[in-house]
Amino acid sequence: MILMKRLDYLLIAFLLIAVSVLTSCADRSRRSEIDARKAALENKQDSTLAATQERLAVVDSLLEAVKKEHDQQHELVMANSTKLKEDSPEVIKLNQLRAHRDSLQAEWQTLGATIRYIKKKKEDAASK
Repeated sequence: MILMKRLDYLLIAFLLIAVSVLTSCADRSRRSEIDARKAALENKQDSTLAATQERLAVVDSLLEAVKKEHDQQHELVMANSTKLKEDSPEVIKLNQLRAHRDSLQAEWQTLGATIRYIKKKKEDAASK
C-alpha cells in the first residue's frame, strides 16, 4: 500500500515535470514564432514603404505635368468660350485632362496617407 502511494506520488511528480518542460518549450517556440512574424512584418513594411515612395514620386511628376497641361487647355477653352460648344474637341480634351488630374490627385493623397500610416506603425513598434 505504501509502495503504491509512493509510485502515485512519483508518477504525479513526473507528470508535473513533463508538463512544465513541455510548456517552457512551447513558450520558446511561440516566442520564436512571434519574433519571426515581427521580423516579417518589418520587412513587409520596409518593402511596401519603398515601393509606395517610388510610386509617389512617379505620380507626383505625372500630376505636375497634367496640371500644367490642364491649365493651358483651360486657358485655351476660356479664351474661345463663345466659339466652342460642349462637344468640341478642345472642351472634351479639357474634361479628360480634368478627370486625369483628379484621379492622379486622389492617388497622390492615398499614397501619402499610406506612407504616413506605415511610418506611424513603425514608430509605434519601435517605441514598444
